[in-house]
Amino acid sequence: MIPAFVGLNLTPLLLLETPPEHPGWRVINLLVFAAVLAYIFVKKVKIGELLDKRASTIKHDLEQAKLAEEKAEKQLAEIEARLSRLDRELADIKAQADVEAQREQERINQSAAAEAEKIQQLAKREIEGATKSALTELQAFVAEQSVALAEAMIRKDIRPEDNARILSQYADELREVAK
Repeated sequence: MIPAFVGLNLTPLLLLETPPEHPGWRVINLLVFAAVLAYIFVKKVKIGELLDKRASTIKHDLEQAKLAEEKAEKQLAEIEARLSRLDRELADIKAQADVEAQREQERINQSAAAEAEKIQQLAKREIEGATKSALTELQAFVAEQSVALAEAMIRKDIRPEDNARILSQYADELREVAK
């Protein structure tokens, strides 16, 4: 059967006898191959579903990455805030340590001054005691020497008649006292 338009001498391209090397067949073969391949991918392999699943997986992964990035940025901000506070805290601790060291130095100085004062007072008392002891010993020595010197002078200057006279004066003084 020949179509109605055959008489018009307009034959369809497919009905014409053309050699297999003709570029039209190549295009037709390519279109048929692409259609079969598309049918296989769409109906059998279900490429659309695979691509949709892959797209949703990629979208989910991107969202997770975005959330992880936001979380990391928050953590970075917290760490930077801690570091800035750490610098301040370190400066505060250093200042406090300086103040404590100054107080400790003052306390040590006061303690040393008080200890030095105690040592001076003790030394002063020991010196005063040693001075009194030395004065007492000196007075005893002077008294002994004075007595010895006086005795030596008296023995040298007293004669036997002075001795009798002194005894009689002493006896008179005793009688007067006894009265």
